[in-house]
Amino acid sequence: MDDKTALVMVMLGHLAVVRDRHAYMEKVVELCAQATDADRSTVWLADHVRGELRSAVAQRLGTELSIPIGRGLAGHVAATGETINIPDAYADPRFDPSFDRRSGFRTRNILAVPVWGGDNRTVVGVIQVLNKKAGSFERPDQMLLERIASKAAPVMEEAILAASRR
Repeated sequence: MDDKTALVMVMLGHLAVVRDRHAYMEKVVELCAQATDADRSTVWLADHVRGELRSAVAQRLGTELSIPIGRGLAGHVAATGETINIPDAYADPRFDPSFDRRSGFRTRNILAVPVWGGDNRTVVGVIQVLNKKAGSFERPDQMLLERIASKAAPVMEEAILAASRR
């Protein structure tokens, strides 16, 4: 394990004491962006009953987002369980530029990983990072984001269960 991965794992360990799910996910979003040197990050929670992803936390956005599972790159990850690493978002036909048009943000590249539930068969969420500050996301970024996703999965699954009870 390299020093960066070890530091991220220690930081995730410290987050384990955060009891407020939203505060936990805010910290995870910050950690994902820092760990991958991304401009921003989003944690999406899957609602399979409604067939949509909802942003639990989207860095630098003051509003909750929702997209149908299967739509856009995060929706594709939720539907297929595949990790995607897209070096040029606008060159990928699955990319939905409508968020960029509404927000004025310009997505260059994307790394998105599934978050697997405790049954290891259900995607309970997606962690997405946008715009690596220098170049494109690489395999070590993907491996690190997948490790973060596996550690964050129980809290995300708990958040989905809590939302379904309301």
